Amino acid sequence: MILLNEFCAPGTPDTRTAQQKGVRVVRGRVFFYEKPEVTKAKSALFRAFAPYAPLEPYEGALYVKVLWLMDKKSLAKCENNTYNTKRPDVDNLAKSCLDVMTELKFWNDDAQLSEVHLTKGWSRENAGIYVQIYRLEQMDFIDRALNWRKQI
Repeated sequence: MILLNEFCAPGTPDTRTAQQKGVRVVRGRVFFYEKPEVTKAKSALFRAFAPYAPLEPYEGALYVKVLWLMDKKSLAKCENNTYNTKRPDVDNLAKSCLDVMTELKFWNDDAQLSEVHLTKGWSRENAGIYVQIYRLEQMDFIDRALNWRKQI
């Protein structure tokens, strides 16, 4: 694996996700739309990630690690520096994040993402979104995918 990019967007991440769609019925037809607060959250992600976008999109198979560390009022009910087992779901957080990175041309197509590692947690001191992007080599596939049981 070759590290291509590593960055942190500090601050409490917005927990609104692309899954939070609005629904409207017009003349018997159902229309789904993106709620304004979701659009605002994606715009904030766009602004936070834009300074780290590469000049040229990354090529080949990619491995992306994303860590969301949240500091919210509800943290008082949770232990500091622990996994977050509350909403939002980590896969929904990933969708918004990876869609923004695709829009910013970190890669040409999110189909290039062969491996994604997602983690969410609580942290008072280190709130933010941490991202690492690696290029995967053929040997990585043999080591990581074909020998996965040995890694457990």
